Amino acid sequence: MVLEAFKKYPSQISSAFRRFPVASALALFTFFALVYSTEHTEIFERLAGMRFLAWLGIYPIAAMLISLTTSLVQESLKNESKLPQAISGAAWLVFSLFLTFAFSMDVSWANYYLVATASFIYITATLSIFIAPFWKNKDENAFWIFLFKNLKALVVAALVTALLLASVEALVFCFGALFEHEFDEKVYFYIFYFCASTVFPILYFSGIPSIEECHSETPALNKFATSTIRFLFVPVLSLAILLFYAYIVKFIVLWDMPQGMVSYFVSGFMLYMLALVTVLYPTRLAPGNTFEKKLLKVFPAACIPLVAMMSVGLIRRISDYGISAERIYALSINIFFYIIIAVFLIDKIKCKSRYIAVIFCAIFFVITDTPLSAYSISQRVWMGSIREALAEAGYTEFPLSKDDARKFVIDLRKKDDENSKLLVSRMLELAEAHNPEFTEYLPITGYDYAFTNDLTEDVCCGEGSDSTGEEPFDQFEVSIEYPDKALLQVPRGTKGAVAIDHYFNNEFEFTGDTLTFRISLKEDSGCSCNSDESDACPDSTAGPAGESATRTVYSFTVDRQALKQDSTRQIKTDGAAIAISYLHAEEESKSSKSLRIKGILFTE
Repeated sequence: MVLEAFKKYPSQISSAFRRFPVASALALFTFFALVYSTEHTEIFERLAGMRFLAWLGIYPIAAMLISLTTSLVQESLKNESKLPQAISGAAWLVFSLFLTFAFSMDVSWANYYLVATASFIYITATLSIFIAPFWKNKDENAFWIFLFKNLKALVVAALVTALLLASVEALVFCFGALFEHEFDEKVYFYIFYFCASTVFPILYFSGIPSIEECHSETPALNKFATSTIRFLFVPVLSLAILLFYAYIVKFIVLWDMPQGMVSYFVSGFMLYMLALVTVLYPTRLAPGNTFEKKLLKVFPAACIPLVAMMSVGLIRRISDYGISAERIYALSINIFFYIIIAVFLIDKIKCKSRYIAVIFCAIFFVITDTPLSAYSISQRVWMGSIREALAEAGYTEFPLSKDDARKFVIDLRKKDDENSKLLVSRMLELAEAHNPEFTEYLPITGYDYAFTNDLTEDVCCGEGSDSTGEEPFDQFEVSIEYPDKALLQVPRGTKGAVAIDHYFNNEFEFTGDTLTFRISLKEDSGCSCNSDESDACPDSTAGPAGESATRTVYSFTVDRQALKQDSTRQIKTDGAAIAISYLHAEEESKSSKSLRIKGILFTE
């Protein structure tokens, strides 16, 4: 029987190419996109390359899902025109290019909306595969058959793909071992790419039932499924309900407010209930008032107190810790659970899955891609609390200087109350996210480690704070950062330029108020310092004896006070100058120090 099933695969795969030609072609395109991104990693060091990488990650699979949905809808409408495929494909191509190339990837809100919008497209496209072809149906019969045959096709495709992947990679490994040839690890990656991005979806396509076939059958559960549900899954759900009810009694008697983990437990339970009720759909069609029919009414109604308990827990968390994007997401899920229960309990709603899917997508869109998104609301609330705190502290002119900003943070930490701690944690998150509205008031980002250390240290150090009796150490830390596209001033007499980006080890020292560091350069330089074969490298990489003659060592000195000035753009020495893109220098103690410099080294 298994052999007969395997014999059908060649004809099924060829029929998948004929039935879903565009989706199959996009599966192949996904494989080539993965290979290209692996072979040309150097392009991702540039901003345009990063955008292209983001596009490769967003476009192909979503395009395949959209094409598959379009084909299934056309099949349900018996429409063989190529125009719908062309329109949907072109629309997604244009929108995906706009999504990845229209916004700056250096801005936190742009990255958020890029991920949120891409997630919305993927979720909508996936749900549309099961909902869109049956949109005009007055019941869920065909949807239920299509759903479970698709699940079977997915499982079979995954198992066959996993078996093929293991077999081919074992074959390659054995070949290399027998003939003493060591294959590059990329070979194994490419085998995985091909199986995951091409073999798996095409095998899945070959198992998708026809829409006409789904309409011609009647939903029914076999005896094994019915017995398993009745004697295994239903008791588990019933015991879970009783467990939650016992917790509710404890909550009422002891007034022990629900903790944060309750939301996770209730969410998992609701998904379990949703899956079980969906599986039990054929029992709705059975004549008479059966045991399973009663369960379809009892379980959703029994979940109401549990979802209400989740609401109480969320309200408590918001009351104690304030609004955050994560809590808004949890609150939205909580509202969605109430809607699911209402849909299941209202008998007049026949196509329940359609309403649940549409409402889920609508809520997801509102909380991720609109002005009412969780991100937007949380940012507005957080910035409002920061503005209030600044006003209470007497600051009226913005942006603050770095000294005033650090003083403001340290004063907040000294208060040591819950509101101040909450405000400090919000400021840290906004700084690390490089929030543009935040920098209008406190012009400091996560790159300013002195500032973020003030936010995260348990104790703010001041004069006499050292209780060990040791001599206080004069700590030093500074960060300088300029945009990559900032205007570079090329020194006169420049004959060469080398990009550098290096974490120094022992090639620098702090002496009094002076920072000294060394960089050596090959005479035939041409590579950047972050390369394994770098020509511009710290002095310690000059190489073995005899190679140092081919290098020129430049020693740079800069005053610590000069580094603290925001206007510092270049560090010069005899015969060379460094245009700074990013610099972080830190000396925490006599034995702990660090230096990183990124920029361009100009030589005369």
